[in-house]
Amino acid sequence: MFLRGIKSGGVFNPAYTYLGFPGFFVIASVLATLGLTFYRLWFEDKRLRHLPPKVPGPPIINQTFYHMQDDLATNAIKWTSEYGEIYRTRTGTTDWIWLNSGEAVKEIIDRKSSIYSSRLLNPMGFEAASGGRRVVFMPRGKQWRTIRGIIHKLLTPKAAKSYAPIQVFEAKQLSVDLLDSPQDFYMHNRRYTASLILQITYGRRLPKFECDEIRKIFEVLVRFGQIRRPGQWLVDSFPSLANFPPFDLVSNWRQFGKECHLKDSKIWMEFWTQMCQEIEAGTAPHSFGKGFVNSNWAEKGLDELQAAYVLGTMIEAGSETTSVQLNNTLVGILSRGQEVMKAAHEELDRVVGSSRTPTFDDEKNLPYIRAMVKEVNRWRFVNKFGTNHYATEDGWYKGYFIPKGAVVMINIWGLQYDPKRFPEPEKYEPMRYYNHKLSAAESVSAANPNLRDHWCYGGGRRICPGMHVAERSLFLNIARLMWGFDVYHAKDENGVEIPVDATFGGMIPGATAAPQPFKCDIRVRTPQHEKILRQEWMDAQAEGLKLEDINFEGAEEDVKA
Repeated sequence: MFLRGIKSGGVFNPAYTYLGFPGFFVIASVLATLGLTFYRLWFEDKRLRHLPPKVPGPPIINQTFYHMQDDLATNAIKWTSEYGEIYRTRTGTTDWIWLNSGEAVKEIIDRKSSIYSSRLLNPMGFEAASGGRRVVFMPRGKQWRTIRGIIHKLLTPKAAKSYAPIQVFEAKQLSVDLLDSPQDFYMHNRRYTASLILQITYGRRLPKFECDEIRKIFEVLVRFGQIRRPGQWLVDSFPSLANFPPFDLVSNWRQFGKECHLKDSKIWMEFWTQMCQEIEAGTAPHSFGKGFVNSNWAEKGLDELQAAYVLGTMIEAGSETTSVQLNNTLVGILSRGQEVMKAAHEELDRVVGSSRTPTFDDEKNLPYIRAMVKEVNRWRFVNKFGTNHYATEDGWYKGYFIPKGAVVMINIWGLQYDPKRFPEPEKYEPMRYYNHKLSAAESVSAANPNLRDHWCYGGGRRICPGMHVAERSLFLNIARLMWGFDVYHAKDENGVEIPVDATFGGMIPGATAAPQPFKCDIRVRTPQHEKILRQEWMDAQAEGLKLEDINFEGAEEDVKA
């Protein structure tokens, strides 16, 4: 029995999926073999005695179920306080090494990225449900390096700046959407993010949330959420079960995964095929995708479906991330009463004034708005469970042995909720970063790990390539929100404030740290602010968004090189 993705209150939520969990009698022989192997290695390989301290758990199962729970964040923080800089959990037959200091992340993930940039074998996530094509699950190798190079060149800092006209145009619509139907802010933020990434990849705008393109994208995201959660699938915890025929008799994981892959492939190929047809007809909009279709992707060893998945992967990664953080920012603002809102208003009124809206050029003079961006990325981060780094060689750190085949995790919760560095870490407090001068990318590159602002974009060769675009979108839209609007708690019919859950319990179940749908009262600050917001959107519509003026060519030339 399993639950499929559901749509609740207009919001798609990834549902937990448990397929045919077998009795232990089915896998007893496999576990016995693995147990004997571990026993032999323990006594023959003395290095295993130097593994990081292990979180206690029941035999065989260990922390498999802890990784499945939605209170993993609470456990990750608790275990960090108990075990310190590095500790170990175990799911199935795999050791998970959790890094809980900036120094450990810098030394292991960044400086030794050639060892720690692969991925754990996921029979369900990578093989069955992705057909071996999703780069997020792809092990390190030639194919991964090729695709990673294509994606990174699309999302370099220089490329990210070239997308400013799209971001500004979409932000202007977002502001007017908030004027016209502020109660639908959750979906307005989602429309902004999906429209931005679809224009970059395929040159297609999404002026309304209720459209066929967004429906298809979120269908994929629901399925993606079902397959990616650590511990969700027994076969991913015990990969040897994928080659154990009796397991398929009691679990339909393989069939379900293949169904997901077929449905996702159909959608990504529809986008790809339409682009190819438009190119042939001479009507294709200017976009990165157009240049990519015309590039030598086949000579790089990609087939057509893999090429479609390259663009589809970017849509998957970019369609929710910024909207999740914009909605989390609203939760953070509400959690502080009017304190954050008033501080933002003061800065924007002083620096920008009331006769124009803030722009990217104002960023250097708006330290509080920049701090709001950094703080929401510390306080919440889109990928609730982080990303795994698979050790392809044995390694050591401060006397601890990290064996080949272990999963090394940046413990984002432990790092970003460390009370020694972030007092009252559960509190949304932008002032933590008021004097932080480095951008997210500059923080990642800093030699001193203590200068890292947060770890929500990961690290090493698996760092999120879209962080430059995401940071700019967050700055622009938070600045515009705080410039033009007041944000208050909504009230019920009796005039009583409706609370918003700013705790971990306020996040939707699953792999994404998105807030549960909530209500808030968004009001324009003054008639003057409304007049300016409406006029600039009218002007933008009259002028139109000229994609041909956007410099996709640099990225296209990089792909062809």
